[in-house]
Amino acid sequence: MTKKIGILCSLLVFLLISCNVQERIVFNEEMGGRYETSIDLSKMMETMSAMGAGASNPEKEKTKMDTVVVFADLIREHKDSIANLSTKEQAKLEMLKDFTMKMKMDEDTGEFKMNIFKDFKDFSGLERVAYEMDKVFEEAKNESQQGQQAGPGSDLMSLDKVIYTFENNTFRRTDPKSLSEHLEDEGILMEETRMDLQDLQDNLEVDEEDSEENAMMKGMMGQFAAEFENSMMKLEYVFPRKIISVSPEGAVISEDGKTVTFEVPWSDLLEEKTKILENFEVVLEN
Repeated sequence: MTKKIGILCSLLVFLLISCNVQERIVFNEEMGGRYETSIDLSKMMETMSAMGAGASNPEKEKTKMDTVVVFADLIREHKDSIANLSTKEQAKLEMLKDFTMKMKMDEDTGEFKMNIFKDFKDFSGLERVAYEMDKVFEEAKNESQQGQQAGPGSDLMSLDKVIYTFENNTFRRTDPKSLSEHLEDEGILMEETRMDLQDLQDNLEVDEEDSEENAMMKGMMGQFAAEFENSMMKLEYVFPRKIISVSPEGAVISEDGKTVTFEVPWSDLLEEKTKILENFEVVLEN
Protein backbone atom coordinates (compact mmCIF):
# COMPACT_ATOMS: atom_id res chain seq x y z
CA MET A 1 0.00 0.00 0.00
CA THR A 2 2.79 2.43 0.91
CA LYS A 3 4.55 1.74 -2.39
CA LYS A 4 1.35 2.45 -4.30
CA ILE A 5 0.85 5.76 -2.46
CA GLY A 6 4.46 6.74 -3.05
CA ILE A 7 4.19 6.16 -6.79
CA LEU A 8 0.94 8.13 -6.97
CA CYS A 9 2.36 11.08 -5.04
CA SER A 10 5.52 11.13 -7.13
CA LEU A 11 3.46 11.18 -10.35
CA LEU A 12 1.27 14.03 -9.18
CA VAL A 13 4.12 16.14 -7.89
CA PHE A 14 6.13 15.57 -11.07
CA LEU A 15 3.16 16.54 -13.21
CA LEU A 16 2.19 19.65 -11.28
CA ILE A 17 5.66 21.18 -11.28
CA SER A 18 5.78 20.68 -15.04
CA CYS A 19 2.39 21.64 -16.40
CA ASN A 20 0.38 24.71 -17.36
CA VAL A 21 -3.36 24.39 -17.98
CA GLN A 22 -5.78 26.86 -19.53
CA GLU A 23 -9.55 26.41 -19.49
CA ARG A 24 -11.51 28.63 -21.86
CA ILE A 25 -15.26 28.79 -22.49
CA VAL A 26 -16.90 31.06 -25.06
CA PHE A 27 -20.69 31.39 -24.73
CA ASN A 28 -23.18 32.55 -27.35
CA GLU A 29 -26.55 34.25 -26.76
CA GLU A 30 -28.25 30.88 -26.10
CA MET A 31 -25.50 29.94 -23.56
CA GLY A 32 -24.22 27.27 -25.89
CA GLY A 33 -20.69 27.64 -27.18
CA ARG A 34 -17.27 26.05 -27.02
CA TYR A 35 -15.34 24.56 -24.10
CA GLU A 36 -11.57 24.27 -24.51
CA THR A 37 -8.74 22.95 -22.36
CA SER A 38 -5.12 23.52 -23.34
CA ILE A 39 -2.37 21.61 -21.54
CA ASP A 40 1.32 22.36 -22.01
CA LEU A 41 3.46 19.45 -20.84
CA SER A 42 6.64 20.66 -22.56
CA LYS A 43 8.31 21.42 -19.25
CA MET A 44 7.63 17.85 -18.18
CA MET A 45 9.42 16.52 -21.26
CA GLU A 46 12.33 18.86 -20.61
CA THR A 47 12.56 17.65 -17.02
CA MET A 48 12.43 14.02 -18.06
CA SER A 49 15.18 14.61 -20.58
CA ALA A 50 17.33 16.30 -17.95
CA MET A 51 16.77 13.33 -15.64
CA GLY A 52 18.05 11.00 -18.38
CA ALA A 53 14.74 9.32 -19.24
CA GLY A 54 15.33 6.93 -22.12
CA ALA A 55 19.10 6.98 -21.66
CA SER A 56 19.08 3.24 -21.04
CA ASN A 57 18.03 2.75 -24.67
CA PRO A 58 19.78 5.47 -26.74
CA GLU A 59 18.88 3.74 -30.03
CA LYS A 60 15.15 4.06 -29.37
CA GLU A 61 13.50 6.34 -31.93
CA LYS A 62 12.30 9.59 -30.41
CA THR A 63 8.59 10.28 -30.47
CA LYS A 64 7.24 12.83 -32.92
CA MET A 65 3.51 13.21 -33.54
CA ASP A 66 1.04 15.84 -34.65
CA THR A 67 -2.47 14.42 -34.69
CA VAL A 68 -6.11 15.47 -34.57
CA VAL A 69 -8.86 13.16 -33.28
CA VAL A 70 -12.44 14.13 -34.18
CA PHE A 71 -14.50 11.86 -31.98
CA ALA A 72 -17.61 12.04 -34.17
CA ASP A 73 -15.54 10.60 -37.03
CA LEU A 74 -13.99 8.00 -34.75
CA ILE A 75 -17.41 6.83 -33.54
CA ARG A 76 -18.72 6.67 -37.09
CA GLU A 77 -15.71 4.66 -38.33
CA HIS A 78 -16.10 2.09 -35.54
CA LYS A 79 -19.89 1.99 -35.37
CA ASP A 80 -20.04 -1.78 -36.04
CA SER A 81 -17.75 -2.69 -33.15
CA ILE A 82 -19.40 -0.10 -30.89
CA ALA A 83 -22.77 -1.74 -31.58
CA ASN A 84 -21.46 -4.87 -29.84
CA LEU A 85 -20.70 -3.01 -26.62
CA SER A 86 -23.05 -2.78 -23.66
CA THR A 87 -25.62 0.01 -23.61
CA LYS A 88 -23.66 1.70 -20.83
CA GLU A 89 -20.39 1.66 -22.78
CA GLN A 90 -22.13 2.92 -25.92
CA ALA A 91 -23.55 5.84 -23.92
CA LYS A 92 -20.07 6.72 -22.65
CA LEU A 93 -18.75 6.88 -26.19
CA GLU A 94 -21.76 8.79 -27.49
CA MET A 95 -21.13 11.61 -25.02
CA LEU A 96 -17.76 12.21 -26.70
CA LYS A 97 -19.18 12.88 -30.16
CA ASP A 98 -18.79 16.66 -29.81
CA PHE A 99 -15.12 16.52 -28.71
CA THR A 100 -12.02 17.16 -30.80
CA MET A 101 -8.50 16.52 -29.51
CA LYS A 102 -5.21 17.83 -30.91
CA MET A 103 -1.88 16.44 -29.73
CA LYS A 104 1.61 17.58 -30.66
CA MET A 105 4.67 15.85 -29.27
CA ASP A 106 8.28 16.21 -30.39
CA GLU A 107 11.00 14.84 -28.16
CA ASP A 108 13.71 16.54 -30.25
CA THR A 109 12.33 20.03 -29.56
CA GLY A 110 10.82 19.20 -26.17
CA GLU A 111 7.31 20.19 -27.24
CA PHE A 112 4.32 18.36 -25.80
CA LYS A 113 0.97 20.13 -26.01
CA MET A 114 -2.64 18.98 -25.92
CA ASN A 115 -5.71 20.92 -26.93
CA ILE A 116 -9.20 19.51 -26.33
CA PHE A 117 -12.43 21.27 -27.19
CA LYS A 118 -16.13 20.56 -27.24
CA ASP A 119 -18.93 22.47 -28.95
CA PHE A 120 -22.20 22.43 -26.99
CA LYS A 121 -25.63 23.60 -28.17
CA ASP A 122 -26.96 24.58 -24.74
CA PHE A 123 -25.67 24.77 -21.20
CA SER A 124 -26.62 21.17 -20.34
CA GLY A 125 -23.82 20.08 -22.67
CA LEU A 126 -21.30 21.78 -20.39
CA GLU A 127 -22.51 20.68 -16.95
CA ARG A 128 -20.48 17.43 -16.77
CA VAL A 129 -17.65 18.17 -19.20
CA ALA A 130 -14.98 17.68 -16.51
CA TYR A 131 -16.19 14.11 -16.04
CA GLU A 132 -16.32 13.44 -19.77
CA MET A 133 -12.67 14.49 -20.08
CA ASP A 134 -11.50 11.25 -18.44
CA LYS A 135 -12.62 9.30 -21.50
CA VAL A 136 -10.92 11.80 -23.79
CA PHE A 137 -7.63 11.30 -21.97
CA GLU A 138 -7.95 7.56 -22.34
CA GLU A 139 -7.93 8.12 -26.08
CA ALA A 140 -4.95 10.47 -25.69
CA LYS A 141 -2.99 7.65 -24.08
CA ASN A 142 -3.99 5.30 -26.87
CA GLU A 143 -2.90 7.79 -29.52
CA SER A 144 0.47 8.39 -27.93
CA GLN A 145 3.29 6.02 -28.82
CA GLN A 146 4.48 6.45 -25.26
CA GLY A 147 1.34 6.04 -23.18
CA GLN A 148 3.16 6.63 -19.91
CA GLN A 149 4.01 10.15 -21.04
CA ALA A 150 0.47 11.01 -22.05
CA GLY A 151 -1.00 9.35 -18.99
CA PRO A 152 -0.27 11.96 -16.30
CA GLY A 153 -2.66 14.36 -17.98
CA SER A 154 -5.56 12.13 -17.01
CA ASP A 155 -4.38 12.15 -13.40
CA LEU A 156 -4.41 15.93 -13.51
CA MET A 157 -7.97 16.12 -14.75
CA SER A 158 -9.14 13.63 -12.18
CA LEU A 159 -7.94 16.09 -9.54
CA ASP A 160 -10.27 18.77 -10.84
CA LYS A 161 -13.79 17.36 -11.06
CA VAL A 162 -16.16 20.31 -11.20
CA ILE A 163 -19.79 21.00 -12.05
CA TYR A 164 -20.83 23.93 -14.25
CA THR A 165 -24.22 25.57 -13.68
CA PHE A 166 -26.09 28.61 -14.97
CA GLU A 167 -28.98 29.84 -12.86
CA ASN A 168 -30.53 33.31 -12.46
CA ASN A 169 -27.91 34.93 -14.73
CA THR A 170 -25.16 33.41 -12.58
CA PHE A 171 -22.47 31.13 -14.01
CA ARG A 172 -20.70 28.82 -11.57
CA ARG A 173 -17.74 26.47 -11.75
CA THR A 174 -18.12 24.58 -8.48
CA ASP A 175 -16.43 21.77 -6.60
CA PRO A 176 -19.08 19.00 -6.30
CA LYS A 177 -18.41 18.64 -2.55
CA SER A 178 -19.55 22.22 -1.96
CA LEU A 179 -22.17 22.57 -4.69
CA SER A 180 -25.15 22.45 -2.31
CA GLU A 181 -23.75 25.46 -0.41
CA HIS A 182 -23.86 27.66 -3.50
CA LEU A 183 -26.64 26.35 -5.72
CA GLU A 184 -30.13 27.57 -4.92
CA ASP A 185 -31.96 24.76 -6.71
CA GLU A 186 -30.26 21.38 -7.27
CA GLY A 187 -33.24 20.44 -9.41
CA ILE A 188 -31.59 22.18 -12.36
CA LEU A 189 -28.91 19.46 -12.43
CA MET A 190 -29.08 16.41 -14.68
CA GLU A 191 -30.15 13.17 -12.99
CA GLU A 192 -26.73 11.62 -13.63
CA THR A 193 -25.06 14.54 -11.87
CA ARG A 194 -27.38 14.27 -8.87
CA MET A 195 -26.57 10.56 -8.58
CA ASP A 196 -22.85 11.32 -8.67
CA LEU A 197 -23.28 13.95 -5.96
CA GLN A 198 -25.13 11.45 -3.77
CA ASP A 199 -22.35 8.90 -4.23
CA LEU A 200 -19.84 11.58 -3.30
CA GLN A 201 -21.70 12.40 -0.08
CA ASP A 202 -21.86 8.69 0.79
CA ASN A 203 -18.08 8.37 0.52
CA LEU A 204 -16.82 11.46 2.29
CA GLU A 205 -15.25 9.55 5.17
CA VAL A 206 -11.47 9.55 4.80
CA ASP A 207 -9.93 6.11 5.35
CA GLU A 208 -6.46 5.33 6.67
CA GLU A 209 -4.90 5.11 3.21
CA ASP A 210 -6.29 8.51 2.22
CA SER A 211 -4.82 10.05 5.38
CA GLU A 212 -1.41 8.57 4.66
CA GLU A 213 -1.57 9.73 1.06
CA ASN A 214 -2.55 13.26 2.08
CA ALA A 215 0.34 13.43 4.54
CA MET A 216 2.84 12.35 1.88
CA MET A 217 1.42 14.85 -0.62
CA LYS A 218 1.72 17.72 1.86
CA GLY A 219 5.33 16.78 2.53
CA MET A 220 6.17 16.74 -1.17
CA MET A 221 4.33 20.00 -1.77
CA GLY A 222 6.55 21.68 0.82
CA GLN A 223 9.66 20.20 -0.75
CA PHE A 224 8.77 21.49 -4.23
CA ALA A 225 7.18 24.80 -3.19
CA ALA A 226 9.31 26.95 -5.51
CA GLU A 227 8.62 24.73 -8.53
CA PHE A 228 4.87 24.81 -7.91
CA GLU A 229 4.96 28.59 -8.30
CA ASN A 230 5.93 28.15 -11.97
CA SER A 231 2.97 25.89 -12.78
CA MET A 232 -0.24 27.78 -13.49
CA MET A 233 -3.96 27.25 -13.95
CA LYS A 234 -5.71 29.89 -16.08
CA LEU A 235 -9.45 30.32 -16.53
CA GLU A 236 -10.96 32.50 -19.26
CA TYR A 237 -14.70 32.86 -19.83
CA VAL A 238 -16.32 34.94 -22.58
CA PHE A 239 -20.01 35.86 -22.19
CA PRO A 240 -22.60 37.43 -24.54
CA ARG A 241 -23.59 39.99 -21.90
CA LYS A 242 -21.68 42.27 -19.56
CA ILE A 243 -20.43 41.01 -16.23
CA ILE A 244 -21.78 42.59 -13.03
CA SER A 245 -19.52 40.82 -10.54
CA VAL A 246 -17.08 37.93 -10.22
CA SER A 247 -15.47 35.99 -7.38
CA PRO A 248 -12.91 35.06 -6.13
CA GLU A 249 -10.84 38.21 -5.81
CA GLY A 250 -8.10 38.59 -8.36
CA ALA A 251 -10.24 37.82 -11.39
CA VAL A 252 -9.88 40.43 -14.16
CA ILE A 253 -12.77 41.73 -16.27
CA SER A 254 -11.97 42.94 -19.80
CA GLU A 255 -12.56 46.50 -21.00
CA ASP A 256 -15.73 45.51 -22.86
CA GLY A 257 -17.03 43.89 -19.66
CA LYS A 258 -17.75 40.51 -21.26
CA THR A 259 -14.61 38.45 -20.58
CA VAL A 260 -13.19 37.38 -17.24
CA THR A 261 -9.74 35.82 -16.69
CA PHE A 262 -8.21 34.32 -13.58
CA GLU A 263 -4.71 32.90 -13.19
CA VAL A 264 -3.44 31.06 -10.12
CA PRO A 265 -0.37 28.93 -9.29
CA TRP A 266 -0.98 25.26 -8.58
CA SER A 267 0.63 25.80 -5.18
CA ASP A 268 -2.32 28.00 -4.20
CA LEU A 269 -4.88 25.51 -5.53
CA LEU A 270 -3.35 22.67 -3.52
CA GLU A 271 -3.48 24.59 -0.25
CA GLU A 272 -6.51 23.10 1.48
CA LYS A 273 -7.28 26.22 3.50
CA THR A 274 -7.60 28.57 0.53
CA LYS A 275 -10.22 26.69 -1.55
CA ILE A 276 -9.77 29.31 -4.27
CA LEU A 277 -11.76 27.47 -6.92
CA GLU A 278 -14.33 25.85 -4.66
CA ASN A 279 -16.86 28.17 -6.30
CA PHE A 280 -15.96 30.46 -9.19
CA GLU A 281 -18.97 32.70 -9.75
CA VAL A 282 -19.82 35.22 -12.47
CA VAL A 283 -23.01 37.31 -12.34
CA LEU A 284 -24.24 38.70 -15.68
CA GLU A 285 -26.57 41.52 -16.64
CA ASN A 286 -30.17 40.58 -17.48
